[in-house]
Amino acid sequence: MKIDARHYCLALLAFGWQVQAAAQQLMQPAAVASAPTQQSGYVDLLGGLAYTDNARLSSSHRTSDGIAIAGLNTNYQRTGELSLNLLGNLARIQYLQGSYAGSFYGQFFGSGVLGKPTDFLQWQLSDAFGEEMTNPLESPTPQNLQTINNVATGPLLNFHFGFTNRLTLSGVYSRTTYERSPFDSQTYQGGAQFQHTLPGASTISLYASTAHTTYIDSAAVRSYFSGNTAYDIRQASLSYKARYVRTRVLLTMGYNFLQYGGAPTHGAPLYRVRLSRQISPFSKVFIGGGQAYSTNGASLESPGARVGLQLGASLNAGYAVAQPFNERSADVGWIFQRARNSLTVSGNYRQELFGQTSVNHQFDHRDEGAVIILERQLRPRLSVRLRVHGYWQD
Repeated sequence: MKIDARHYCLALLAFGWQVQAAAQQLMQPAAVASAPTQQSGYVDLLGGLAYTDNARLSSSHRTSDGIAIAGLNTNYQRTGELSLNLLGNLARIQYLQGSYAGSFYGQFFGSGVLGKPTDFLQWQLSDAFGEEMTNPLESPTPQNLQTINNVATGPLLNFHFGFTNRLTLSGVYSRTTYERSPFDSQTYQGGAQFQHTLPGASTISLYASTAHTTYIDSAAVRSYFSGNTAYDIRQASLSYKARYVRTRVLLTMGYNFLQYGGAPTHGAPLYRVRLSRQISPFSKVFIGGGQAYSTNGASLESPGARVGLQLGASLNAGYAVAQPFNERSADVGWIFQRARNSLTVSGNYRQELFGQTSVNHQFDHRDEGAVIILERQLRPRLSVRLRVHGYWQD
């Protein structure tokens, strides 16, 4: 079944009051560990107006409406004894002609690590939330969206072998909760990563992990897994990361496995590619993509989701379902930035394949999106932003 879910935000004009910290340069892990606390990024207070030509996301009964928006937007990083990474937005939206009642909407990813990479013990904590569709066969209108939240925490144990080798063992407990759907779950994950620093600003690493997921309300999800209410995902990968004068490279290749109870094991390649290139003093281009087994909760923290939040682009809502899926994503873009003006043009593609991880194909879907953001710094703490965003979902 194909749903026409085209939603054009023809004019999103937002004024932001910005709290901005000092600039920060990219550093290698060893340098970060010994450097004093540094921070960069911003926290914006946003207010704006938007227009849609299809508020109800219908192919036959199109209704235009204006939307008033007020909220927060952040892209903030901090390194030191306590490292933080905050990305996302939260806003109150009000339909001016009453197509829907006012509601809160947003996506957010926040992570913190207590301790430095040179320490034997670190502790990590992250939280991510977003919107998911309650009924996958209806358009993602406010009536069909619900909040999903994923929180994860656990220790990191670092073993150093000289100045160039490090073995990190990790243990993570995570819990995913839904606003309405009975798919709340908890996951226990263990992992090991061996990292070797190469000459120059590059590293190579091996990573392996296993994760066991169980559902809180097992009776509600039993029919999805032919009587099973738990599954395991195991991954193994090799990564290469390099930082040159004008180019950043990240390449990851591996394999992942999925198994429900005593059922046969599913398997698929795992990969992630990210390239960025500074093509002039004021602009850069980037391209990325990846594939891995994932879940609703884990997809909120996926590389593609983080890129979308970094660019200030809204993410297309996924489906609130119990099953894990094979997630494929790709993005490409161009960023131009001068002292007071910036322009971002990007496109993204995302596909969730349930047929490759279970017997249920009906939730397979894909979506594409494009966003253009033009921003002007009016004063040191005041800016105006115009955004045009369109997406297509099948």
